[in-house]
Amino acid sequence: MNKLIIPVLLLLAIVIGCVPDKSMTEQPITVTLNGHEVKEADIRLVNGQLHMSTSFIEQELGMRIQLTEEEEPGKKKSYYSNQVSVLMYHDLDDIPQEPQILPVSTFEKHMELLKTNDFHVISMEEYTNFMQKGTSIPDNAVLLTFDDGYVSFYTKAFPILRKYGYTATNFIIVSAVDNQTGRPKITWDQMREMKGYGMSFFSHTYDSHQYAEINAEREESPMLSSPLYLKDKQRAESEDEYIQRITHDLSMAEQRLKKELGNTYGILAFPYGVYNKHVLAVLNKLDVKLSFTIKEGMTSQKDSIAYRFNAGSLKKTPEELIQLLKETSREEENGKVSVGVKKPSLGKVWTDDGGKVMIPLREFCTLNGIRVDWDNDRKHLYLTQE
Repeated sequence: MNKLIIPVLLLLAIVIGCVPDKSMTEQPITVTLNGHEVKEADIRLVNGQLHMSTSFIEQELGMRIQLTEEEEPGKKKSYYSNQVSVLMYHDLDDIPQEPQILPVSTFEKHMELLKTNDFHVISMEEYTNFMQKGTSIPDNAVLLTFDDGYVSFYTKAFPILRKYGYTATNFIIVSAVDNQTGRPKITWDQMREMKGYGMSFFSHTYDSHQYAEINAEREESPMLSSPLYLKDKQRAESEDEYIQRITHDLSMAEQRLKKELGNTYGILAFPYGVYNKHVLAVLNKLDVKLSFTIKEGMTSQKDSIAYRFNAGSLKKTPEELIQLLKETSREEENGKVSVGVKKPSLGKVWTDDGGKVMIPLREFCTLNGIRVDWDNDRKHLYLTQE
């Protein structure tokens, strides 16, 4: 096997198509790969189109191929296994007046498409057991999450979730529930009612979901992840003062959730998706084992800090969101991890009379950064892995 120039071995899922028509004509060609001639290269020119065998890809290009059979009509589709697509929402309204609020009709369309496209919504309890105990989850698992605890979760989302038999989790800013100001938030009584239908509620901090000044120049940063500027002392918090502050905040949130809702374990969604080593150390001290950021991607069992897809954004149509979930995977090769990798798709793949699987060469090379130069007169192919 030639030495790889590309940094990571790729794993491709290829759907096997039918054998081409017998009227197809093949022409012999020669091949140069990375400046070296390849003897007996299994590459064919069939009716003017270049194809290469999976054995050539594996032996000469050093890339592994995984073959999957074409799905039977009506069979439930599997887009990914042992991974979770975590969707993130915030606020809903019938006719939103602000761009960050999702129309209720769009949210319901998301729920409908999850159902009709063979996705399986799991509860936070199922997610926690999968992450911490290794229990199984269905293929195409989806976890629905909301941030900030807006009352629309109760008045708008909850009825739709019940309609589809789904559960969801809301990460609440606990102080905003205890001291209602600004945009209406859900109440403890409403949360207790929804818990009876499988909804769950966890921490978005007690009162650290805001920016605050970090120096005399009045620069601001998220409160949870930064030492703050103490105006009365004209200095920034010391490391000990900072750790003491965030410990009190996160601990207070857990205490209130336990008292009001009977939570037996803690989970945190980082405000603005931001955290640091001190935040993680405090969470470990408080026995909060799972957390969520806002970085996009699939979540596997190794990700104690989960990724999330921003489903509450209007930048994607409902159909585009569903397609993103279908195409995104998490790949692990030789200790390297790539999160949010889109699965490639190829044109017609066929098998020859000897059972060799032949793949459209130009499409494959384009997907994998391989330069193709074709000398039609000499019927000679030059391939360069860039």
